[in-house]
Amino acid sequence: MAQVGFVNKENLRIARENIGLMTRFVSDKISKSQEDIILQFESGDKLPTWAQIRQLAKLYNISEILFFSKNTISKYKEIPDYRVGADSSEDEKVKKLINLVISRQKWLENKLKEDGFKQNNLQGSGKNLSSPNELAKFIYEKLEISIEEIKKFSGMDGSKKTLKYLIQKAEDKGIFVGKTIHYHNIKVKNLRGVFISNPFCPFIILNRKDALAGQIFSFIHELSHLFRKSEAISNSLNFRNQDNPANNEEVFCNRVAVEFLLPKEELQQNIYSEADLENICSTYKVSKLTTFYRLKEMRKLGHADLDSLEEKIKAETERNLILKAEADKKKEGGNYTNSMRDSNGSLFNNYVVRLYSDNEIGPVEASNLLRFSPENA
Repeated sequence: MAQVGFVNKENLRIARENIGLMTRFVSDKISKSQEDIILQFESGDKLPTWAQIRQLAKLYNISEILFFSKNTISKYKEIPDYRVGADSSEDEKVKKLINLVISRQKWLENKLKEDGFKQNNLQGSGKNLSSPNELAKFIYEKLEISIEEIKKFSGMDGSKKTLKYLIQKAEDKGIFVGKTIHYHNIKVKNLRGVFISNPFCPFIILNRKDALAGQIFSFIHELSHLFRKSEAISNSLNFRNQDNPANNEEVFCNRVAVEFLLPKEELQQNIYSEADLENICSTYKVSKLTTFYRLKEMRKLGHADLDSLEEKIKAETERNLILKAEADKKKEGGNYTNSMRDSNGSLFNNYVVRLYSDNEIGPVEASNLLRFSPENA
């Protein structure tokens, strides 16, 4: 295969660093040689082939033409990583996901500016609120969410409807919401949610592998980051300060989530039994473990041995995640377009399709952005 005549070695390096990959790792991905050929490309000692350029563009999630541009591409910002106990072996997957989001944001920002959209002023609008309860109420108000509506969603798909309702409320206000998809293959313990700010197109990403109650909790957590304008990569659901397993910002945002989903004024009984936990989970769409900690904190749990109950619920939570993972694995062979549509988020899909329908972008660009044909949208 013929080598290219010229390549911008600085852009090769920045594109790789933006996604957080080491030269040796990338070399092993695109070549069977024992040499670190990426290091050679970036130092100018060797030129890549056209096939390698295509592979690198796909791996780095950028256009091939940028490797030949004389203009230096921008180095991506670092997103604060607040994860606790994450497996570092999956860091490259997380960084690749973040790279995809930032790439989309750059593209969206330019298009939204061209279309005359105003900046999203919700970001940071709650940063002066020092109380989690105040911020929770502020989010309810600004996104026009009703806890009574959440309580109405019942049955087997009550949590699914609730998550859809909450996401729709956020997207109505110009907040882009997406989810991981099976090929991201990021475990729940390594990522639950991400918030990345942008003046025009803030993005929240949830881990599809998480239980629905976990996704709902993480979504409110990431909304808290948005209203405080504190970017974050998150994996903790802890809201109890005494355990202090995470950054203070993470504990605060988790505290907002529990105040949002389980307001004290909704829990009026003096004492709740173990049997009551299921009913609360079903009504407010929260996990059993979150409900347990909330009631324990309020001294409203009437159980003789809280430690044994906690261990029982933890074990049950782990089993449920395993069962969900097994069920999701069986679904991986399902409809690709439907999965990508859900992963992109409605707001992103609709905007790209609108530009395509108005002939502002062509079918190839639209397909590359959506990862499926716009005709199937």
